[in-house]
Amino acid sequence: MLHFEKLEPTDAGLYTCQGVYDGLPDQVKIELTLEKKISFHDTKLEQFIKAGQDQLVQCHASSIPGPEIAWFRHGISTNLKNDHKYQITNDGLVIKNVQIEDEAIYLCQASVTSTGEIKRAQINVQVMHQPIWDVKPIDTDGVNGQDIVVRCKANAKPVPKYSWFRNGIMLVGERYVFTADSLRILKSNVNDRGTYTCEAENNSGKISANFRINILVGPVIAPLEEVRVLEGNEARLKCIVREAFPKAQITWKYADTLENISPSSDSSIEIVADSIEDSNDNLVGSWSELRIKPADRRYNRNITCVASNKAEVNERQVRLIVEYKPTLLINSESKEFYYSWLNVDSSGSSGSSSSHVSRGASVLMTCIATGEPKPQITWFFKTEQIKHDNVKYILHKQQLGLSQLEVIPDGLEDFGDYQCKAENTVGSSYRNIELRMATSPSLPPMLVLQATKPESVNFQVTVSNEAESNGGLPIHTIKAQWRFLNSDWSNQNEKNFPVTNAERLLVHVGALMPDTEYLFRVAGVNKVGLGKWSQEIKIKTLSRRQPEPIRVLSQEDCTASTKCYIEWTSDSNGGSPIRDYLVKWRRLSYKDSSNKHVDTNRLGRWSDVVVIKAPITNYEITSILPNSFYEVDVVARNDIGPSASQPFRIRTLPGQIGELEAFRKPNESVINRIILICGSIIAAIILFIIIDVLLLMKFDCGLLAILTKSCTNQKEITIDFKPTPTKIVQHTNKSNHPYKPISQTEDHTGNASIPLRPNENV
Repeated sequence: MLHFEKLEPTDAGLYTCQGVYDGLPDQVKIELTLEKKISFHDTKLEQFIKAGQDQLVQCHASSIPGPEIAWFRHGISTNLKNDHKYQITNDGLVIKNVQIEDEAIYLCQASVTSTGEIKRAQINVQVMHQPIWDVKPIDTDGVNGQDIVVRCKANAKPVPKYSWFRNGIMLVGERYVFTADSLRILKSNVNDRGTYTCEAENNSGKISANFRINILVGPVIAPLEEVRVLEGNEARLKCIVREAFPKAQITWKYADTLENISPSSDSSIEIVADSIEDSNDNLVGSWSELRIKPADRRYNRNITCVASNKAEVNERQVRLIVEYKPTLLINSESKEFYYSWLNVDSSGSSGSSSSHVSRGASVLMTCIATGEPKPQITWFFKTEQIKHDNVKYILHKQQLGLSQLEVIPDGLEDFGDYQCKAENTVGSSYRNIELRMATSPSLPPMLVLQATKPESVNFQVTVSNEAESNGGLPIHTIKAQWRFLNSDWSNQNEKNFPVTNAERLLVHVGALMPDTEYLFRVAGVNKVGLGKWSQEIKIKTLSRRQPEPIRVLSQEDCTASTKCYIEWTSDSNGGSPIRDYLVKWRRLSYKDSSNKHVDTNRLGRWSDVVVIKAPITNYEITSILPNSFYEVDVVARNDIGPSASQPFRIRTLPGQIGELEAFRKPNESVINRIILICGSIIAAIILFIIIDVLLLMKFDCGLLAILTKSCTNQKEITIDFKPTPTKIVQHTNKSNHPYKPISQTEDHTGNASIPLRPNENV
């Protein structure tokens, strides 16, 4: 036996076995053939090749018998052949003039036809190439004091290393922060300006790109000083920018309105600027001059210089003061004339020969002046300067541009023209302020009748606010007087009515007698006294009658779900005191579970009438249902009769009760009626039996026998039945009330009637 420890490919072949059998030599020939499965060796599954050269992708496969080699790219659908791009060798695949796009997954396939075995090696081919720009750095503007970020990114294999240079010197230090694709310069300053280089390098090569960093500097404006100029002269305001990069643009605007100042919108404006050219490297200063000619007081304001460039916008304000002579103002506070009057004691009346005049009424006169500088104000009377004496003359608010003089006149000589003088460094101005004598109102008010009732009348009184009519002082009160037609004014009644700012005043006079003639007159009253009486008006009050419909004071919405407070008043009792009020109500509608209104016209019934004794004018309705509308009717009654019915509406709040329970009450009332009817029938039967027994005992004949005429000895019995007449009182609805009666399908005429007391006359 021949034993092989380790077969080698060379062991294959024809072997001869020789031996001796029975003394005779013999031999046998045996052919040894070998088989070996496909295996890959010295084949890396990830291989790197260089771009721009012919490169070999190695693949070594062995088998017995030997394999056939084939190459594929992007799967077995692309079979590579020997051509201008690829060459298949025993060592692998040669890729000619390698480019980046040759990077891919390649398949090296080994196969043995005789055995049908196929095996593939998947090789990831990476193309090593020098960096190529993905993001090339560009010129960058940074703002002084802020961080700057510049991006620089290259595509390369292997990943490139980045280096940064400024003016050829590599950047180092804590102010420079490097990332995979950017450079950050912390808190940049003007010294960071210059040319920078970004360099990307790997073992295949390197690339570099230059860029410029400019540090933008916001405008620095020099302080501006206040400018003073006389009105009519030229004003010049100069704004100087000490440094900026790039050069700043300078404009002007008004500080209060932010309106731009431009020669195109104001012919008095001229703007002159420097002609310095911008610099690529150095900080640049500039200036602008605003010229106003002629300058008047409307330019007396704060003006803003605005300097701006790509870095930022800065502003500075300057005060332009245009000095001018004082101007005295006339307005609602500083008037042309004021009024005062002389007080009199109780021994006389103003204007009579027996009057004893005491000190007059104090009056405060105001003088207001404008000017630059602010003017000082002094007062004069009859060419003499007024001094503060705290008796007749008291000076208040003595400040620049404003002064108030309080005058307490002693006599007629203190009335007349006072002079107000305003003075500053530019000049002075005067104005007369007249102190006039006030009188009681000279023009009587106008009296117009508005309405007449049995117990009252209403007038409209018109007063005049003109000084010539009201004596120089506003009318603060209207005095009304009235008397019987057949009496004199010594027996008059009177009432005072305060006057507001309105020229028309409504005067109501009550507590009058019905069907009576009166004379009325009115007069205005100011601080001096009573003015002239108006023309007398003759009026006859109406005769006694029923009260007017009540006026509701309470709100429609109730504050509870099962009760509601109502309140009312009566504007006229008809000339007879109101005795009582009759109150009733009924349900109109409710909201169901879906919050929809359900009409209950057929279910709504008026409640029993509640009588409220006067003078009470309120009532709390109880035992009503939640979430429902109710109609309420309140009628006032006096000795003449009831007022017209004018129902109003109320609404209860939602409550805990459900709609089924809400409907249970009407059903209960029906049951109560049935019980009542049944009880009445039973009572009638019992009464019938009692009468029958009594007749039988007295006449020997029962009631049933009498009705059927079956009695032989019956006595004639006469039954006389006369119905008692019933008087029905109906009230006519009126619409004088702000609450509209709610229209229902039921007959309002029948339902609105109010039952009267027994034996009561209508």
